[in-house]
Amino acid sequence: MFPLTSVASRALLGRAVASVLALFLVVGLTAAPAAAAGYTLTASGTSTTTASVAKTLSVVYKYNGVARPNARVSLQKRSGGSWVRVRSVTTGSTGKATTSVNPSVTTKYRFKTTRATSTTVTVTVVPGSWSIAGSGNGHGVGMSQYGAYQMARTGSTASDILRYYYPGATVSTANNPWTSIDVQVLGRYGDPATTTLGLSAGSWRLLDGGETQLATGTSARRISIARTTAGVTARITENGTVVQTIGARPTLYMEWTGTDYWAGTPGTVTVSGAQGAYRHGRLRITSPNTRPNVVNQVVINDEYLYGIDEMASLWGTSAYGGAAALQAQAIVARNYAILDKTEGLKASCDCHLYDDTSSQNYTGWKKEGGEAGATWRAAVDTTRQDGASTVSIVRNASDGIAETPYFASSGRGGTSSGTANNQDAFGTAAQSHLRHVADPYSARAPSNPNTSWTGTLTQKKAKSVFQLSWVKSVKVTARYSSGQIKTMQAVSTQGTTRTLTKTAEGWRTTLGFRGSWADTVTARK
Repeated sequence: MFPLTSVASRALLGRAVASVLALFLVVGLTAAPAAAAGYTLTASGTSTTTASVAKTLSVVYKYNGVARPNARVSLQKRSGGSWVRVRSVTTGSTGKATTSVNPSVTTKYRFKTTRATSTTVTVTVVPGSWSIAGSGNGHGVGMSQYGAYQMARTGSTASDILRYYYPGATVSTANNPWTSIDVQVLGRYGDPATTTLGLSAGSWRLLDGGETQLATGTSARRISIARTTAGVTARITENGTVVQTIGARPTLYMEWTGTDYWAGTPGTVTVSGAQGAYRHGRLRITSPNTRPNVVNQVVINDEYLYGIDEMASLWGTSAYGGAAALQAQAIVARNYAILDKTEGLKASCDCHLYDDTSSQNYTGWKKEGGEAGATWRAAVDTTRQDGASTVSIVRNASDGIAETPYFASSGRGGTSSGTANNQDAFGTAAQSHLRHVADPYSARAPSNPNTSWTGTLTQKKAKSVFQLSWVKSVKVTARYSSGQIKTMQAVSTQGTTRTLTKTAEGWRTTLGFRGSWADTVTARK
């Protein structure tokens, strides 16, 4: 043999070695196939959730399409640029395992064994709710009651208050016709299907629509009212025993002593299911709907106004110094009642006014005979000029009876604060005396609980309001001159932006807050 020292010899040797190595590698690969071949982990559960609601992730483990039961699979999450083990799960008979995760932020997950790794699943975390810092209470149009109180405390008269909150309007008088008004006290949706009338003292009588007497009694007897398709029925009981039954009538009247309808010992009537008690007028009972409809017929300018429970009577005492505010309240409540009387009876309730904030809050004797009731009556009486048969009213720029909406307290939103233009709050045609004015008085009123509050907009509500599958962020993008919300914007997890503009009152009712003056919106987990 020749020594392998030449260049050709060295090349020949190299080729021989390379061939041997190549053969070795081929033999090795053929002899030992990869361990992961045929193994699969299929993960599912990609979704969106809030930090307070857990999300279920699932994995299916198979080998060549056949389930791998009783296998240990590791759940991992992406953290700080690397995968970190969360826990292990064991597959069931179908090769499937599930586990619950509750991340506080959007997190990527995967499942892994020594033989397979699943694709990544992402759990997107959105706010569970948003905290909205707000202030104020009510629709914001016209007179702020807390503002009026503060103005009165600092020396303003009722006329001063009304001219300020209804700019351009005048405080004037109108003839007092001593007319009555019908106030529904029972019969709204949700009210009971039957009711019982009771009298505290004196005597009562029950009349039909033609005012023929059907029954009479004293406070010892009670009247149970029900409704049929033919009208309303009455059952008279004493000590639990039925003493008289009256068949269906289209209309029944209940009158009692101590009223303009019947002289004698004064008594107070209660109507089960109603919020008030009634010393004045009479009750008219009909059935325009599926339940008894009870209306208190009272004279507008004293009996009705005495029962308006819209402002604390104590404000008018010397200790509180707000008598002028109560007088202003009496005047605007009178305007409200006059306009509703002029419009005529509403078919839905057979009444001019409701007894709640759908119209004006009326509790009758509970207000008049309640704490500082005499102070409230005095305020009402101050707005009547009985010698001249006139009453104080507010007139608009056309010298007509002005619309005089009022509310509890204005608030602050962003850099703005004050009352609202009626078109901004209600979407109605602009009225010159119902326009925005600055209102520093509301915030200065002592014990005003509306200077600040926090409302909550839930993820569920946000999804409904903005018609998005999931809401990632919410913000106020525009406000009215009053500071109330005008436009809000929401962004979904997919990046869809939804912008909504509503009236100020539309936002208040949509969000369910006491007012729509909003400062900041903060996401909560």
